[in-house]
Amino acid sequence: MTASARRSIYHITCADGLERLLAEEVVELGATIVDHQPPFQQGRVIIEGTLETAYRICLWSRLASRVLLPLFTVEVERQDVRDVAEELFEAARDFDWSLIFSPQSTFVVRIQTERDVKMNSQFATLRVKDAIVDSFMDSHGRRPSVDTQNAEITLTVLAGLRSHTFSLDLSGDSLHRRGYRHAMTDAPLKENLAAAILRLANWHTNKYNTLIDPMCGSGTFVIEALLMATDRAAGLNRRFGFTGWSGHDGQIWKELKLEAQDRFEAALSKLVDADEYPLIVYAFDADWEAVKATRTNLIAAGLERCLPFIKLEERTLADWPDFHLQPATAEHPDTALIITNPPYGERLGDKVSNRALYQGLGYNLQKFAPSQTAAIIASQIEQADVLQLTNISNTRLMNGKLPIYIRIGDILPTSAKPSFLQAWQTPNIQLPEESASAQDFVNRLIKNIANLKKQAVREGVSNLRIYDADLPEFNLAVDLYGDQVHVQEYAPPKIIDPEKAKTRFNLALAAVRQVLNLPRENVYIKTRARQKGNEQYEKKSDTGKRLIVQEGRARLYVNFTDYLDTGLFLDHRPMRLKIAQEAHGKHFLNLYAYTCTASVHAALGGAASTTSVDLSNTYLDWGKNNFALNGLTVDHPDQQHQFFAAEVFEWLKEGSEMYDLIFIDPPTFSNSKKFFGTFDIQRDHMSLIKRAMNRLTSDGVLYFSNNFRRFELDELLPEMFEIKEITQSTIGFDFKRNTKIHKAWEIRHFPV
Repeated sequence: MTASARRSIYHITCADGLERLLAEEVVELGATIVDHQPPFQQGRVIIEGTLETAYRICLWSRLASRVLLPLFTVEVERQDVRDVAEELFEAARDFDWSLIFSPQSTFVVRIQTERDVKMNSQFATLRVKDAIVDSFMDSHGRRPSVDTQNAEITLTVLAGLRSHTFSLDLSGDSLHRRGYRHAMTDAPLKENLAAAILRLANWHTNKYNTLIDPMCGSGTFVIEALLMATDRAAGLNRRFGFTGWSGHDGQIWKELKLEAQDRFEAALSKLVDADEYPLIVYAFDADWEAVKATRTNLIAAGLERCLPFIKLEERTLADWPDFHLQPATAEHPDTALIITNPPYGERLGDKVSNRALYQGLGYNLQKFAPSQTAAIIASQIEQADVLQLTNISNTRLMNGKLPIYIRIGDILPTSAKPSFLQAWQTPNIQLPEESASAQDFVNRLIKNIANLKKQAVREGVSNLRIYDADLPEFNLAVDLYGDQVHVQEYAPPKIIDPEKAKTRFNLALAAVRQVLNLPRENVYIKTRARQKGNEQYEKKSDTGKRLIVQEGRARLYVNFTDYLDTGLFLDHRPMRLKIAQEAHGKHFLNLYAYTCTASVHAALGGAASTTSVDLSNTYLDWGKNNFALNGLTVDHPDQQHQFFAAEVFEWLKEGSEMYDLIFIDPPTFSNSKKFFGTFDIQRDHMSLIKRAMNRLTSDGVLYFSNNFRRFELDELLPEMFEIKEITQSTIGFDFKRNTKIHKAWEIRHFPV
């Protein structure tokens, strides 16, 4: 039997969690799994095979990290005090290393330790290196050189409690380094981990004809998927650590490489020369540099002939492509895998922001790719829990030292049920005799909803005011957000008996639930007293419960429990939709931005940039979450969407950037501790507007609004600027009963 045909034991290493998947792959490549207990060691699979088998794994394995050929093992006695470095030195000193490589070769030593072994790895590495050099000096009178960067021979030592194993690393450098990553982006996914996730999703079975990565980074998923589709060996483009080994069989290796090249050329030609491409790939990223990196790496991987069927574009999640994938049928054969590695963790700053990103991604998946398959990475399993998937599988893997979770499943279609208002039917409610005093409230509430329903459904409005203190004895506001109700009681004057007021309010709440046919948990209650300073922004509780509502194209977070206001001023809906229509291609500035809802509308409307300024970091973070929820990136290298926690007057004074579209909706009064003095809308609005107009382009427009009912615009302003009151056009149909909810003006520079 020739040395090449002799069967040997090899250790194939991988990322923790991939052992079973790797075992399946190496068996497909001709290896035999060695029986031992436990079935797989952490991070490695032990196989038996010929040298050709080991070469084939080096060349073809998409999951392995290294292929190790054990050279010898030394048993050690377990003692309370052990000098492991010296044990390794003695073991290495006694071995004839000239059997493995010549003194003309360069080498490097890498030390691994079992969990409970305590030693200085750097010192141990030095001692093993010294032992190998001493061995060569004794046998040949000359020493090999150490090269930590491009060594011809890599030796790996596994130091254990009971034994130490010395191995030759046939792979040399880690097998995840395919050789195609010429361009990098932040925190790229390792190539073999990407391949493992594709395998978990059954991409390797040719199940799919479409691949979509909406956040492709440097293109790792796309490239690994195409390497599988074109039958290109993972290691075809790189060098290995066995070429300097004395036992290397060059003929076997040459034949394996020629076979791999032939397989690749045949599969590639079949794929790209077809009359219609049997595969289509979509690769998007919000960062143009990432898009360029993906293209560079595709070419470096030898896949440039695949570029005609790859849609590689700069897009955010909000710019999802203009197609809707259909469930696979004879008429609509789309079978797609949507696979991506969202920018979880540090780049978004907190778990809430991460949740927003995943909710936005999940919404797009349901809308544009129902019933297709998704494979999504998350750093916490709770992130993946917001994805609407069925037939779910979860896998925990290690990306370096970072644990990640892979959620794979079929995307649930969005519900086709009518909106809450569409489904609402006029109820026939007869209150008991003891509650008869609330019948007028019931009748008015039913009448209001019936009158508002038709227009709300026609315009797609699901968040609206359905009652606003219409009856003096029922002094409250009732707002509908989808199928949730927010009830605000205006605090009664002191002349009203508190018990009587409480009874009426409880009757009103019962009536609201009956008229809308909603459970108690869908009704949220607040008491609204006359506000001073920034009280409307102060936290009332800390439940952290947020709900998502739809307004136009925007999906927005609201919170009914933690603050007096919900995060969405319903009376400004027409203004936000107006901004969305006018923002395309413009630079938008939102002052006193609150939760940045107007900025979200501007961004979705195609604004060239948005800038949101507010004194509160809490509300700006809420705004960033609103952006993430809509697939709008808040960490774009070009800083397309910016957020400034600053006092507005100071911010306007210090900057110089110009804006085409500005929206100002300031509080009536503010005495925040974050800046000196107070702000009074009546006293200070002229100074505010003048400063803002200094930042408005010559042909731009500023929209100014406030809800101070006794507000009067300074009579000198029309002499400085072209001003037009637009209050009536900014009052929604649901506020026509209370047109004093706010006032609004359109302000421009006089034509030159």
